Amino acid sequence: MDALITPKLLQLLMIGITFSIFSMALVQKMKMLPLFNKDYKIWLLNLLVSFALGIPFTMYFYQENIGASLWVSLFGFIGASTLYEALKSQNLITYKPKSSPNTNTKEDTITIPKSHQIK
Repeated sequence: MDALITPKLLQLLMIGITFSIFSMALVQKMKMLPLFNKDYKIWLLNLLVSFALGIPFTMYFYQENIGASLWVSLFGFIGASTLYEALKSQNLITYKPKSSPNTNTKEDTITIPKSHQIK
């Protein structure tokens, strides 16, 4: 199963999720303009914003090549979070960021007595 979902694909999906937050916010703001009053115009706006901003975003902040930047733009257009959740719900991925250590140690566990639980 690890051959299907490579670390590079997971990395690009994570970048795509980050980018899609900015892209979605910008498209939502631009939808308020009277110019974007039809569905096909909003679709074209989303496509344009995804690729016009996704490529430089990925190349500048993540130092990826143009091929990876195109994939991130496509993921941003489709909705990287939707793709990620779909793969996760199918148990195809179990992603743990490289920066977060394994914190399943006894010192990191907090036990709350039953007398202090909120009912």
